[in-house]
Order: sequence, then structure tokens, then C-alpha cells
Amino acid sequence: MAQPDHVRIVLAHHLTRDGEQLMPGDEIEVPHHEARQLISAGYVANVDPTDTDAVAKALAPVERKPATDKPTANKAAGQASG
Repeated sequence: MAQPDHVRIVLAHHLTRDGEQLMPGDEIEVPHHEARQLISAGYVANVDPTDTDAVAKALAPVERKPATDKPTANKAAGQASG
């Protein structure tokens, strides 16, 4: 699950991170400071490092889905027995 100080980015180039080979198009979750470094280096797809609006959008925290999206066990059981 995403941590509040993490963001998700899509890679524009190959990257080796923690010994893992990542490919262009891979989506990864990284700490905010690392995302900023990758954006500045041009490693994030569709983000121009000189466009402050695009950078701000790319650095937006990962949104969490509300817990109410999933049915509770009681609701699921009630539907199955009904």
C-alpha cells in the first residue's frame, strides 16, 4: 500500500533500482524526494522537468481508495444466501 510520502511514476527510460532492471513504461512507487530526482534527470514519462505544473502534478501523492469501495464480509454473505 502507498505511503503518504510516496508517489507513482511511469518510467521513460531503462533504470536499475535496487538491483532490479526496470523498463520504459513501468510504473513504480518511489519516495517523493526520489521522484523529484528522477523527474529532474528526465526519467519520468510525459513530464517536462521545466514545466512546473507538470512536475507538481507528477509529484501528487498516491490517492488511496476509500475502504467503502469493497463490500463487507456480512454484505457479501448476505447476497450469497439471498
